Amino acid sequence: MSEIKTEPENSDGPSTSGTQQQQVSATVSDKQPAKAAGPKRRLLLEPNPKENTEPPLDVEHATPEDVPLHMRQLLALCESEDRKIAPAELLLLLIYLVAMECGFVEVETYSQKRHKLQPVPAFSSFHAGNVRLLSLEPPHYSVGFNDTVFSFKLRTLHDKHTTEEAALVIAMESRLRAVHLGDELMVSLSPPVSSKLPGYSTALTIARYVLNIQAKGKPIFNRFRKLDNLSYQLKQNLFHPMRTQQLGQINQQLQPSLTGLPEELYQEIFRYLNRTQLKTVGKVNSLLNYHSKRTLKRR
Repeated sequence: MSEIKTEPENSDGPSTSGTQQQQVSATVSDKQPAKAAGPKRRLLLEPNPKENTEPPLDVEHATPEDVPLHMRQLLALCESEDRKIAPAELLLLLIYLVAMECGFVEVETYSQKRHKLQPVPAFSSFHAGNVRLLSLEPPHYSVGFNDTVFSFKLRTLHDKHTTEEAALVIAMESRLRAVHLGDELMVSLSPPVSSKLPGYSTALTIARYVLNIQAKGKPIFNRFRKLDNLSYQLKQNLFHPMRTQQLGQINQQLQPSLTGLPEELYQEIFRYLNRTQLKTVGKVNSLLNYHSKRTLKRR
């Protein structure tokens, strides 16, 4: 009975004995290391996707793990001052980073690095090389009223490197102010006093974007939250409108764009819109409001 029971255990065929068993066991032992080493060799050959990924280009796509180079450079300069940066001031630095992405630069930094900057075309605002170069310089801004008011003097970059007249220089400048009120940071971007152009402003909740406490052993980037929302708010409410009207003063329309079309095309486009659609388009800005009302009067 014992011999009958042992035969099914050997799935390879009849049982072996003596020298044959030793040869079989030796063969099995020789194959086992090769099977164990197989997966290890494949892992060494497989590329690691994290090693080939580059950091994001702008603040909008930043995460605590993947930080844009210009964001890392600028914050490293501020951290080296051996002082604790308050959440309101950290949010101010994030605002300046978004400003650089939109084609703005602090005036003193511009005067120092102007010869190294590349032209920025009117239809664009982001130049990765310029942003990374400018982020190597510490930001220059004034602080007043017990560290509650911050002020930047900004300059808009454009696609001309010719000698600039005084009127052109003034037209391309603006003042960025941030006032700390409670848990809010009231941010405004104003043109020169002599200009008749409007300014723009927005209110940001500090705790929404910057945590008050930094975790022990964690980098400063772990304090930032909802940077995509922050970038959108600043671009739509401050920097893009200001840059559009500044470039419009020097006859550099942001083409292709709806506000950069030739005058005769508005009538051709707006004639396809009904009254409700024209009223909606007229709420976008003063230029489209003018052409929408003009179209309504002709009907």
